[in-house]
Amino acid sequence: SAAPQRAWHSTAFLFFVCGHPRGGHPHFMSIEAIAPSMWDDIARVQSEVYHQIEPESLATLQAKWVNSPACCRVWREAGRVQAYLLAHRWHSKEPPKLHQPLPRETPGPYLFLHDLAVSPRLAGRGVGAQLVSDLLQGVRHLPWTCEQIRLVAIQGSVPFWQKQGFAVEIRLSPGGSYGHDATLMRRVC
Repeated sequence: SAAPQRAWHSTAFLFFVCGHPRGGHPHFMSIEAIAPSMWDDIARVQSEVYHQIEPESLATLQAKWVNSPACCRVWREAGRVQAYLLAHRWHSKEPPKLHQPLPRETPGPYLFLHDLAVSPRLAGRGVGAQLVSDLLQGVRHLPWTCEQIRLVAIQGSVPFWQKQGFAVEIRLSPGGSYGHDATLMRRVC
């Protein structure tokens, strides 16, 4: 009989003594897998972050999670989701269309980092970089071989992604669903 596939499950618990901006009690923060009860908070974070493009529906975001739940994470602080990362397996060098649910399975050699959103309340604290680092560590434990991680940088985020090891591949059409400054980027898994 075949051995069970090893899934990537990590929960990173972080404790910051000086993390509260007004010197209050310390915060417990964690990076963890998405649970069904977290989607209202994820929708709230999405609405706080995206101003240059129309936010996607909850059903569309959930389709990414259903496709590759092991590649989707949240950052929780004080019991609430304050940031999230959605990535999924993908079969094409072309990015998936926004506002359209994915097919149930999209086997292929790519991991498409669909969305990284961090509440403005956490700006400048490195939360996005920590979520990306968690994803990069987890890629090694996926039950398939990832050749490349691909994403579309929007809202002026190219410099952030370059700091995470991504390289610019091409600017996308200004009329596309990703907005006027959309840039396709990639990095080796």
